[in-house]
Amino acid sequence: MCDTIAPGAIGFRNDTGNVAPLYSQIGTSWEGRPIWAEHWGPEDGPQVLVLGQVHGDECAPAWFVQAIREQPPTTFGIWLVATANPDGLAAHTRRTAQGIDLNRDGFRWETPEAQAVMDLTAQVRPVLTIHVHSPYEWIGAHNGGLARDVAQAMNDAVGFRGVYNAGTVDNGDLAFLWEGQELVLPGHPSVLIEFPAVADAESPAPPDPSQKTVTSVDDVAWLAVRMRDALYDVMGEP
Repeated sequence: MCDTIAPGAIGFRNDTGNVAPLYSQIGTSWEGRPIWAEHWGPEDGPQVLVLGQVHGDECAPAWFVQAIREQPPTTFGIWLVATANPDGLAAHTRRTAQGIDLNRDGFRWETPEAQAVMDLTAQVRPVLTIHVHSPYEWIGAHNGGLARDVAQAMNDAVGFRGVYNAGTVDNGDLAFLWEGQELVLPGHPSVLIEFPAVADAESPAPPDPSQKTVTSVDDVAWLAVRMRDALYDVMGEP
């Protein structure tokens, strides 16, 4: 599954014909795979960080990555990490090669993948981070402000069930990645996108398997474009 990556390619396969002006290796996975960030849009001014994939068996995020590559911004910058978990993507597993859920490593930074995300956050100091997941079909905001504005605009564009609180982990030494980013940038706003899955093989996190939603590739591609455009509208993209 997730047949959107070619051996040796940078994250999800780029079929758009567009090439980012800048590629930067931000880290190395547990098994030695490079973790890449690609930069689109102006290098000056506001920057948005997009984590396209955190769990290696979640395929739907590829279409949000593609939507950005197809139409990059011109008035603000996007640092796009197509996959922060290349080992999980290669093995089609939710966790990293260490057996750790990357999205629960926000405080301990036991994984080199989480460390790479935090280092990039510190380096580029984004005004917003978008964390892309599947398969629950909802949108969340963390820390209000810009996050709430973007999440609400995305929700209005696609007609999901309303904007949720992206939340925190109720366990002292575990945390979502967006919580970890707050150790780097206090009060940092984040948006969580939960796309519906494009395949049954996309496994939901316990304890909510009954909430999983599966739809077609065409539907997810449409949702991705609508959410991208909603982000651009809030950021002032003409």
